[in-house]
Amino acid sequence: MELINIKSNLGYIENSCNIGYIVIGEDVILIDSGLEDTVAKKIIKLLDGEGYKVKAVINTHSHADHCGGNNYMQNKLGVLIYAPEFESAIIENPYLEPIYLSAGATPLKELTGKFLMAKPSKVNYIINKTDTKLNIDSVVLDVVPLLGHAINHIGIGIDNVLFCGDSILNEMLLTKHKIPFNVNIEEQIKTLNFLRESKYKVYIPSHCSPMNKEELIKAVDENLRTLENINNIIVENLKTYKSLEEIECHLFKHYEITITNLTQYSLLKTAIVAHVNYLFNQKRIIKTVENNKICWMNTTL
Repeated sequence: MELINIKSNLGYIENSCNIGYIVIGEDVILIDSGLEDTVAKKIIKLLDGEGYKVKAVINTHSHADHCGGNNYMQNKLGVLIYAPEFESAIIENPYLEPIYLSAGATPLKELTGKFLMAKPSKVNYIINKTDTKLNIDSVVLDVVPLLGHAINHIGIGIDNVLFCGDSILNEMLLTKHKIPFNVNIEEQIKTLNFLRESKYKVYIPSHCSPMNKEELIKAVDENLRTLENINNIIVENLKTYKSLEEIECHLFKHYEITITNLTQYSLLKTAIVAHVNYLFNQKRIIKTVENNKICWMNTTL
């Protein structure tokens, strides 16, 4: 773990989930806090060695690998937590995450581990959907809506640099995940098109290396192509009415995905439902009730 400078006053800490940092004198604002206490401790130690103290954390969204360090930092240093509305509710009540992955039911224990359920933390400042700027100690930051991967995912911009969280993946990650986790495909497409037109010079995603504008545009194209490929595979398979489970199995077979645990399945199912809902809203598929199951079919047949 090390500080990687993008500019003299900002950069990121390379990690399984990259942590952005912005220096204000001897204080530091972090963009996300990592998965758990162990990560938080390492971040604090690293910054302390450079003469810095964590003052605040801005969470891009509520997934555990982005807010799991909040609790330790808040209890240890009194760090202030900033988070977007809706996401803030899950950060404060992380049990909601496995609940929504369980169709609203009480989740099985397997879904309540650290990878899906962070320790709770108090959000001191809720970033409203109408907020376009955030002022922390006279440093003005851009609040950039990047919806799609999460309900109210945001990015944080400063000095032509955009910390863009999980809003974009590189080619390696797209190949690895095959069906990227998104909860709203329409918004994710809007986000990708926004990123393409945005004017930042450096983009720092959470799970891959920083991108310049040329690299960003290439990644946008790859992400859009991946989403549309998934959409097309679903639609082309629905020549007759099929259930969600049949849609899932077809996608798993097509992408050579082997389900090995409930966590993996729950995340993939949520992503697939997002695609099915998008296709229905776009009138590319229709639904009916057949043999006590909700079934879906291609509208062009």
